[in-house]
Amino acid sequence: MRVLVVPELYRPDDATANGTLNDAVALVEEWLDRDDSLHVYWLLAPPEVANYDPEYVLADRERVTLVEAEPFMHGHEHEDAFSETGYTEEQFRAIEETIFDRSGYVDVVIDQQVTGRYDLYKWLHRLGGGADAAVQPTELVGYVHDLRLPFKRHGREMPGGAAMRAEMVATTYTDGLWFKAGVDAERLGEYGTAVLSDELLAGLLGDALETGSPLEFSEFTEEYADAPERLHVAGSGWGKKNLDVVLDAAERLRDEFGIRTLMTNMDPIPDGMADREFVEAYPECSREEYERALERGDLAVVASDHETMPRTPFEQAASGQVLVVRDEPWAYDCVPADYRLAGSLDDLESLAVRAVRDWDEAVAENRRMVEHLREVRGPEQCGRRTYRDLRERVERRVESFENGSFEEGGLLADAERVASKFDGEVPLDDFGDALARHVAEEVPLADAVYALRALGYADVGNPGTPMFVPAE
Repeated sequence: MRVLVVPELYRPDDATANGTLNDAVALVEEWLDRDDSLHVYWLLAPPEVANYDPEYVLADRERVTLVEAEPFMHGHEHEDAFSETGYTEEQFRAIEETIFDRSGYVDVVIDQQVTGRYDLYKWLHRLGGGADAAVQPTELVGYVHDLRLPFKRHGREMPGGAAMRAEMVATTYTDGLWFKAGVDAERLGEYGTAVLSDELLAGLLGDALETGSPLEFSEFTEEYADAPERLHVAGSGWGKKNLDVVLDAAERLRDEFGIRTLMTNMDPIPDGMADREFVEAYPECSREEYERALERGDLAVVASDHETMPRTPFEQAASGQVLVVRDEPWAYDCVPADYRLAGSLDDLESLAVRAVRDWDEAVAENRRMVEHLREVRGPEQCGRRTYRDLRERVERRVESFENGSFEEGGLLADAERVASKFDGEVPLDDFGDALARHVAEEVPLADAVYALRALGYADVGNPGTPMFVPAE
């Protein structure tokens, strides 16, 4: 199986700072561990452009290939406004040259780009054999990382709800949808009625997959202080975070218990937030400094209006920081429905005070939440459900090809005769050429691939031109 992954980089010049890419890397690693014949292609900006090491995206492995091309609007002062937009001619030519010019193919593309999706779909369909193929060459999965809705920061970027409408319309020409978080799947059903019919929405959501956002729990040490000494305020300073509420709670914790506050932010900290004498601030914080804060902090308060399965608060919880969280639908993709440290915006301060006073109970509750979190966001669990979806998409097409090609004199019979002339290994390019000569006409790439699969051959997942061998 060959999969092309196209992550959105909302921080285009700092790839590793994108949750979109972090999630995708974790999923890809799980898939590779599960299937030693899988090959993954990444469509990404070159490492020197997006500031990452190829090893970070596992491109140091034989079964991972980087398809490198600069994204749309690269280098422009407003490039960040187009992070979900594609595609450029350079990107399409890179896909053609790196994959298809070597007789490679793409079974499934996992796409986060949203507004360029139809062009990508059209390009992969054309390169894979198009309408002449007996089965669909490539299935396109739209991966919804953070649904653009009117109350979200990136949902308000355009007037008239255009951001929401663009993303919702883009869901209609996919072969399936993956949602990072269940709350966004629910909200598509709710808000989508302004754009799509009830019948269409039901079809889109009926077989949608909730992927989860993988957290590698082995990277965090869930150790708790005997008594709390530091509140850790982490993440961005965007308005949705309600940091004024968090810092008011921090001040009360200092006044009543002497607890100090660590503040980490990969961006500059908003004016006035770090000026309080009890705050130890780390603006434009490195990953190393943030990880030190994970070890030093004992308590976290999250007051966000909305999130989509965020990473930072739950890295804090998995590091032994007792999490007080706002009682909003987004939180329950991660915390148990009866989590006792969840409350309204007005209640967060008193909940934090209660957590400090009843520290042993608060620690026990956080432990319970982290155990639940392992089931929801464990890499193995996320990898298993997404890999199963990929596998089933290919298996359905193999079955479809078999059902339509076994008639006497059909393509499968021709393919069997051609394949029998190879000794064990069957290079896809040589097989396709030989099959075309045998039937005296061009054979779509997808038909060559699925004929071999229907005959019991398996792609070994090698780089370059795919090699097929008899399945064990």
